[in-house]
Amino acid sequence: MKKIAIATLLAAASMVASAQVSISGKVAEFIDNTKTGAVTKTSIAGEPTNNITVSVTEALGNGLKARAVIDTSLGNNSINGGSYTQFGDRQGTVGLVSSMGSVDIGRNVHSEFLAITNNDVFGTMYGSVAGDVHNLRGLRLSNGVFATVTPFKGVTVSYDRTQGNVGGESTSYSATGSLVGVTATAARFEQGANVSTVVAANTKIGRTQVTYIHSDDAVANQWIGIMGNGTRVSKSTGDSIGIAQSFGPITAKASYGRTNTKVTAYSAGIGYAFSKRTDVEVAYRNVNLVGTANDVAQVGVGVIHRF
Repeated sequence: MKKIAIATLLAAASMVASAQVSISGKVAEFIDNTKTGAVTKTSIAGEPTNNITVSVTEALGNGLKARAVIDTSLGNNSINGGSYTQFGDRQGTVGLVSSMGSVDIGRNVHSEFLAITNNDVFGTMYGSVAGDVHNLRGLRLSNGVFATVTPFKGVTVSYDRTQGNVGGESTSYSATGSLVGVTATAARFEQGANVSTVVAANTKIGRTQVTYIHSDDAVANQWIGIMGNGTRVSKSTGDSIGIAQSFGPITAKASYGRTNTKVTAYSAGIGYAFSKRTDVEVAYRNVNLVGTANDVAQVGVGVIHRF
């Protein structure tokens, strides 16, 4: 079976000999100490965005390019613990791109998630409280079409839609624009009665970055409110702010968020960049929920390498 897989990859490589093929990725490991309620656990935690990516592009002429991306998670800490690496589990898309926009088909992150992660100083990675305050809606869509358009400089509009997914078709779309140093994004996710709306902005003044995110969420089959069609939904709002300050190779960052459902969360971190590819980071995350049984206090120190 392995010989067949290798032969297939070699055959594919020969077919794209005229295209540009690149391999990139990231490996990040943290010594993690997490207290949930009264239970404390120390472990080695791999960043959930650890990955290896194969990208292929081919110039078709007149500014048009074809591209394909296969992005795979690295389950390097739990290979025998039920979390197995599956080729292309993060992204598997093929499409066309030009200066006006792009269309890709397959599996990829959606616009509502990108609106949050692009305006979170932690990038929704280790130490981030964005997922505690805002609904990330699963991060990715499968069996989808992902389109972007740049109608004019500084403005990008995106539209994502799944086809035939279990649980109903999902749609996510956004618009992003920049003016006087501020980049603002509005995004929306829809899957039946499950709806999220995000408004976010960020700016950078010198070496200081400031971010803000507001979200409104409706989740079906919960206990608050009744939609016009009779579907029971829970409605919530979340707000978070963040700041990051660089001092040469050192970057300090902090964020704070809260919801109208009495969730408050904050995080702080500091990182040192040995190079453009390698960092060491220390991060602390605290989440205060209703009651104390599920409160979270997390601290970790890790090494991040990108290639």
